[in-house]
Amino acid sequence: SRAHRGPEVRHLFCGRGREIMDAGGRRCFQTAGQIYFGDVEEADDGTCARHGLGMQIITAATVSGEKVIWGRYKGAWRQDRMTGTGSYRWSDGTAYEGGLLDGRPHGNGKLTWPEGSSYEGAWADGEMTGQGSFYSAYDGFAVHGSFVRNCTRMHDGTWVDVARRREQSRAARLRIGALPPPSAGGPPTADEAELPVLFCTPDEVCERAIAALRTPPFRVPLIIADDSCPEVGGSFGSRAPLWCLEQGEFGCSPSTTVHLLHAAAEKRRRRDYAQIFRGAIREALETYRPFCLVFGSDPGETGNPQDGALPAAFSLNEFLDPTSLPPDLFDLQRLHSSGAAEAFLSPEKRGLPSREVPASGEEAEDGDVAPHPPMLAPPVLYLLRFAMVSLQRISSDLDEEAIRAHISTRFAEHVPLHRASVLVVSAS
Repeated sequence: SRAHRGPEVRHLFCGRGREIMDAGGRRCFQTAGQIYFGDVEEADDGTCARHGLGMQIITAATVSGEKVIWGRYKGAWRQDRMTGTGSYRWSDGTAYEGGLLDGRPHGNGKLTWPEGSSYEGAWADGEMTGQGSFYSAYDGFAVHGSFVRNCTRMHDGTWVDVARRREQSRAARLRIGALPPPSAGGPPTADEAELPVLFCTPDEVCERAIAALRTPPFRVPLIIADDSCPEVGGSFGSRAPLWCLEQGEFGCSPSTTVHLLHAAAEKRRRRDYAQIFRGAIREALETYRPFCLVFGSDPGETGNPQDGALPAAFSLNEFLDPTSLPPDLFDLQRLHSSGAAEAFLSPEKRGLPSREVPASGEEAEDGDVAPHPPMLAPPVLYLLRFAMVSLQRISSDLDEEAIRAHISTRFAEHVPLHRASVLVVSAS
């Protein structure tokens, strides 16, 4: 298409509108985090609506100001609405291609979820309705036939909501001891299923932890230090490797950190331990600092790989709950795209509020200032960064296999290791 060839453009005006037009009458403008290039229909008063074919990127900004792409659309528009044939890709990797009406799947189209599950067929008002085929990459469940509002009737006469069934399968794969989630529509390879073990220095911990969260398959870092790492450090005097994660402007802090030893004690005393998790997650979201779960140990522990498992009271099964410690911490893409993270925010910070950039104008030919409508900055997006920390140090002589054995022995009954990657902090 012409957009892919990079058409020649000329400026109509500069300033807060950020608007340009190509020789064919297409517009490119940006406001409130939405970047659009394509056909428009211009009204007599100079305003225009997206109408025809166009591409749009939906962006937001984190608390730190980092730009994030939240969605992409390419296709037909009708009076500022995504209507016609197009393709949309969500931030969690879900993709749709086909007919739309007012921004919702309508007509014929195909939806593909991140793990490779899919539905192809008829849609009505955003729901699977009509003839279609559904496939689940989680268990190979496949059905072809007539659907009504995401449900299909099986041979025994029972109705199955395939969207709910697929969501239940996704959630089940986050449980402790579950199988790893599918990869590209099939089972993960041996390399993908193996527990990753990575090494870094104390100064690299934050960077490497964030990289693990952002790189497929988006595993949660489980950070542990060996005996070459300084035992105590940082401005809070924390033990290794927690102090390494507290470094920098957006490092974790005591208010974004929960020690499971403390949470378990509060639960045993029948106190409101859930508010400990909710408060730490809220602070982590609103300050863009990592939310850390800390597995403690006795100071006298040596880190021998033959050490037994942690106490049962430290198992995350004792605490996981959608309203306080959501299981989707181990699927952060889903936590964010579903909007579930917003429930932890302060009420005034919920939604995606756009910030208005102060209006400015350009000097017209007669010397007056021609005002432009104020351009809205990208909305603020509150993203959660999550890490687990073990305070028990291990020997610097251990190789990767010995480290895996130690981690499996100690944590297999306490965290979903198939959704984690081990980050060993070493000064050597």
